Amino acid sequence: MTESEDVDRLKRRLNREGAGPLADLSNHAVGAPTARGREVADWVRDMTEDRPLISVWTACQIGFVIGRWGPRRARH
Repeated sequence: MTESEDVDRLKRRLNREGAGPLADLSNHAVGAPTARGREVADWVRDMTEDRPLISVWTACQIGFVIGRWGPRRARH
């Protein structure tokens, strides 16, 4: 048996016994949110370059909100 026949036989076995469509489905399920995340990151980067002061103000507001929603550690 030659090397290419061995490879072909193993590929057929993998297709027959592998996850098949589930692997494709999981790849799409992970790929879609990842692509959207990249788009959002690119949009934020563009907005930061175009409007730096508004971006700093927005970041401060988001930090304030996260700080208010966070766990209460200090007790008076």
